[in-house]
Amino acid sequence: MDDADAGYRAVFDRLFERGALAVRTGAHHRDTPPADGGRWGMSVVFPPDPAATRRLAAVTAEAMALAGPGHWPTGAPGAVHFTVRAMEAHRSAVPPGDPLAVRCAAALGRAAAASRPVRLRLGGLTLTPSGVMACAYPVDGAAGEFAGRLGAELGDDGWFEAGFHRDVWYATLVHFTGGIRDAEGLVDWVAARRDLDLGTVPVDVAELLRFAYDGRQPVRVTLARAQLSGVAGLRA
Repeated sequence: MDDADAGYRAVFDRLFERGALAVRTGAHHRDTPPADGGRWGMSVVFPPDPAATRRLAAVTAEAMALAGPGHWPTGAPGAVHFTVRAMEAHRSAVPPGDPLAVRCAAALGRAAAASRPVRLRLGGLTLTPSGVMACAYPVDGAAGEFAGRLGAELGDDGWFEAGFHRDVWYATLVHFTGGIRDAEGLVDWVAARRDLDLGTVPVDVAELLRFAYDGRQPVRVTLARAQLSGVAGLRA
């Protein structure tokens, strides 16, 4: 494990300690559907490839069996993602031709055109006070380079996370929304999978999206997609 991976692992370890305590004591966070002005705003993300999507969905189903019904299976297809940057707080509607979305799509395209494909190694699970995460370790510097270029291309439109540094890459597989059916079982299950090898995710596309609540969980609604070294325009 190199120094960068060791740094990521230290963050995931701290999250696990906090998450295990919160789950065992019932002090874990309980999410509610997105509301205007809150979390789940327009963002740029890396969507996993189909093979990784299937692997993550299978692990999500196992975690949900212990967490119990009602929690959000955000590791399921249509929801799972690795966030690069959030652009704003949640808006329930982002209409076609929305000025901010158009500018962010253009910035995404410029950043992607100068960026190489990304690879993320899925090296285990962790627990947080708000859910279950798949831990991602960049194989090289491509993910960080893209995030940096995106911030530069956004300029003033990057204000929402201008003072925020994302120190790990991850996909949240379960967001807690209420009581946990088998708290001790979930802690033990995650602990046994801290080093679970879920393979490598090849990423050659980045998405600008908004989140919509489908009655079960927030899901991705794509506004624009950009090939890393190519771009498709904003959808109508």
